Amino acid sequence: MSEIADGKIKRKRKSRVSANSARENVVLGELLRRGFDAQLGPREHQVLVRAGDSPPRTIQVKAAHSPPWYVRSASLLGKNADHVTVLVLLGVERNPKSARFFVAKNSDLAARFRQTPSWKVIREPSNRKAYGYIDFSSVEKYEDSWDILK
Repeated sequence: MSEIADGKIKRKRKSRVSANSARENVVLGELLRRGFDAQLGPREHQVLVRAGDSPPRTIQVKAAHSPPWYVRSASLLGKNADHVTVLVLLGVERNPKSARFFVAKNSDLAARFRQTPSWKVIREPSNRKAYGYIDFSSVEKYEDSWDILK
């Protein structure tokens, strides 16, 4: 142990791609692999998808290395309720190149939005920055539901 502290033995750091930099590219690659016409969106966390001759739709992308996914309630409610969100679980099963995808409408995800009791201060509906989470067990049934985009 003292050899490490003295700098005689150097540990190699594990390279870990952050969820922020990988999310859109992972989803974009998966969409292209599945035959969708897709490109990166104009804003962060967005991908534009076109199925067939339909106009492009914007989908929101949320990624995490381990569940839950932390989200703002405003991103799931109101004018965003009819939009689609792709929740990505990166680097699962000790394989950093693997990912799992959960595709759902925001209105369905809003029903699964949770907050802990200690977050009561920001639970007011008027607070557009109300944060909460969506846990893994509530989105399992949406795994690989790419048909929602067609």
